[in-house]
Amino acid sequence: MKEKKYTPMINHYLEMKEKNPDAIIFYRLGDFYEMFFEDAKLVSYELDIVLTGRNGGTDEKIPMCGVPHHAANTYIQKLIQRGYKIAIVEQLEDASASKGLVKRDVIKIITPGTIMDDSIDEKTSIYIASCHDYQFGLCVISCDMMSGELECFFLEKNSIALKKHILDHNIKEFVIDKDFDEKFKEELEAMSLVTISIEENKEFNQNYETLIKTIDDYRILQAFTLLTNYLDRTQKRIITHLTPLQVIDEHKYLKMDFNTKLNLELVSTIKANAKHPTLWNYLDKCQSSMGSRMLKKWIQYPFIDKEKIEARLNVIDFLNENFLTKEELKSHLKEIYDLERLIARVAYGSANPRDIVRLTKTLEQVPYIKNIMKGCKSLSKYQELDECQELYNNICDIFVEEVPLSIKEGNIFKEGVHQELDDLRIKAHSGKQWLLAFEQQEKERTGIKSLKVGYNRVFGYFIEITKANTAMIKEEYGYIRKQTMTNAERYITEELKKQEEEILSAKEKSIALEISLFQNLLSYVREYITKLHDLAYYLSLVDCLYALSEVSSNNGFVRPIFKDEYEIEIVEGRHPILETMLKANKRYVSNNLYMNEKQNVMLITGPNMGGKSTYMRQIAILVVMAQIGCFVPARKAVLPIFDQIFTRIGASDDIMSNQSTFMVEMMEANYALQNATNRSLVIFDEIGRGTATYDGMSLAQAMIEYIACNIHCKTLFSTHYHELTQLANHYSEIINAHVDVEEKNDSITFLYRMIEGKADKSYGINVARLAQLPEVILNRAETILSHLEEGVIDPVPINDISIDKREDRMDSNMMKLKEKLVKIDTNKITPLEALMIIQEMKTLCDSDNKEV
Repeated sequence: MKEKKYTPMINHYLEMKEKNPDAIIFYRLGDFYEMFFEDAKLVSYELDIVLTGRNGGTDEKIPMCGVPHHAANTYIQKLIQRGYKIAIVEQLEDASASKGLVKRDVIKIITPGTIMDDSIDEKTSIYIASCHDYQFGLCVISCDMMSGELECFFLEKNSIALKKHILDHNIKEFVIDKDFDEKFKEELEAMSLVTISIEENKEFNQNYETLIKTIDDYRILQAFTLLTNYLDRTQKRIITHLTPLQVIDEHKYLKMDFNTKLNLELVSTIKANAKHPTLWNYLDKCQSSMGSRMLKKWIQYPFIDKEKIEARLNVIDFLNENFLTKEELKSHLKEIYDLERLIARVAYGSANPRDIVRLTKTLEQVPYIKNIMKGCKSLSKYQELDECQELYNNICDIFVEEVPLSIKEGNIFKEGVHQELDDLRIKAHSGKQWLLAFEQQEKERTGIKSLKVGYNRVFGYFIEITKANTAMIKEEYGYIRKQTMTNAERYITEELKKQEEEILSAKEKSIALEISLFQNLLSYVREYITKLHDLAYYLSLVDCLYALSEVSSNNGFVRPIFKDEYEIEIVEGRHPILETMLKANKRYVSNNLYMNEKQNVMLITGPNMGGKSTYMRQIAILVVMAQIGCFVPARKAVLPIFDQIFTRIGASDDIMSNQSTFMVEMMEANYALQNATNRSLVIFDEIGRGTATYDGMSLAQAMIEYIACNIHCKTLFSTHYHELTQLANHYSEIINAHVDVEEKNDSITFLYRMIEGKADKSYGINVARLAQLPEVILNRAETILSHLEEGVIDPVPINDISIDKREDRMDSNMMKLKEKLVKIDTNKITPLEALMIIQEMKTLCDSDNKEV
């Protein structure tokens, strides 16, 4: 393209594209952002907007499309969601004051990990992350640009572990150096959920030294440098709202891998469009979005420090014992805004007047919240926190009552805030008064009662006279025709133009001064960023604890008791989410669990649909709730503090690892067996079912024995291999339990109650009967089962077990007839509806009489 002779503007566009080849160039021309060449074709396709052409100095037209400047954010958001980067090229000088080509340059590059847009879900954090490969592992640093939060993690050098970390932490952009493992890079690109970005600059920027001054680890320094250099390059500025880097030591928290969090549906559901809530949704009674985000982290990283857990539980006790105090606290929490993101916008320079008003309203609530919580000893250390009241006092009464969204609109500050601004406003206002007087004067002078003075941006102020009255205009009036309309003529006079200059000059100067004053105000607020970050943390903390106290007090939860003895005692434990879903029909059944210090493995048997998986999930969720410092749904809960939770629940292939169900099952089981300690909780749901019966049973028994004799961790192990229940006779560490059912005339009723001992049988055929399998199959299955129990395989000729399809269909149709009859409300049915139902039933009966 360089060989062709394009116009200077197109050449400049190509220069910008050459410097930013991986970004779509949004090139500002007047009130539009324009795209050219391949960018135009791409954007036209992705956004479904018209592709046009433009003369660029060559014979053929250049492909072009554009979006309005004022609506660009909507289009940018759509492109970012699809993984694209946008380089914003703005005019850097006034077009009217420049000669030749207006100076333009890239002012920032918006990427999937750096987007700062109000349309992003307030409760969701979007991260950009960098990664340093130190041969023996990976150092990953993630950053939430909307809040400035920085976190560091150390991962195994494993592509699956890395991909799961990316999914678990909602990382949308991944920054690597050009020497990063090519295989890992290809696998990440194949995910299509994360944008890969390359950063070559490895020179540390001293501006960020304070963020890692307490850290002396070359691995962290490498990843941190990669990230900050990329942010500098794309944002074209030093990022001043970042918080000091936190190194997340997962050994200090209850460790749960990606699969465990997903299986327990802690912060996301297994099925993307599931209607039931996650544990996070259930517990989230926070009044602010920053509180909701903090609560999400608590659930992902519960404590293993008893003292820290008890401190949170003490706050919940304090709030629940002081009901009126809690209600007062709620009223003040409702008035706070997302201080974390407000700080980020202030630091970034994108805050608007309404953001500062929200900051003011938030700061107004701080003294009240601190005063309410001063009686809570567990939060006493926060009483010395700077409330930023000096900042509040200086900004609380400087804005008009209804501030505009944009500073370019003016009318931001109150009268009396700045003398020069007041003088300019008086000039502008007196000019408006002069216009009213001028209009009245001209009406009287010309005798035209419909004459009016108007304004538009193109012509400025004008006199408008309808065409019916233009004949009344005399030459001595000094009217100069400016514009002809369909029904009127527009004129100007020397006197009007002279006054226009004074009015517009005063208005422009007024707006320019307000913009300058607002920018100075942002600079002043930036001086408090560190203190505001501390306040944001405190308010989020109080909000989270309020939410947990609200859930605990309204649902009959109990404070968990933590003991050093390695035993579990849960009395009338309940699954909090399932209980809520089933509360309307009162079907939920609570359950107990008791395992003493020596009992480590509970073998759970019983039919499918009986509630085994739900029971095991329930126990794990209660442990998570207890260790984040929340009360739990039970009448009594005595627990040890667990260091890890491992789960293998459900049967599905792992798309990320491209492995079969059984291979994934074995890999996850191996991960648990290799990493569990005697303080871990392991939940295995029907391990071994993915292979041949004897293979599966042998593997399951070997695992159970290994856990009982070597690891000694608390384990809930559900199985259909009833032979395994005999292990309890040989190992004191193993106990049996089963879900209770009521059997009557070959039909069963699930009681969803867990009781001691082993199940008598699996009830598989009974469950199949509930599913309405053909009776001939059920009868044959019972015969085969009785023979197998005697150790005999009894094949029979196919003719002896052939199904009478006509009879089977008649049975099916009779069931349909019965279902329809049961549903009919004879008190509400109309005669016409009755006739239609009779006709439908007759059709079913007629089909039974036809030969198959």
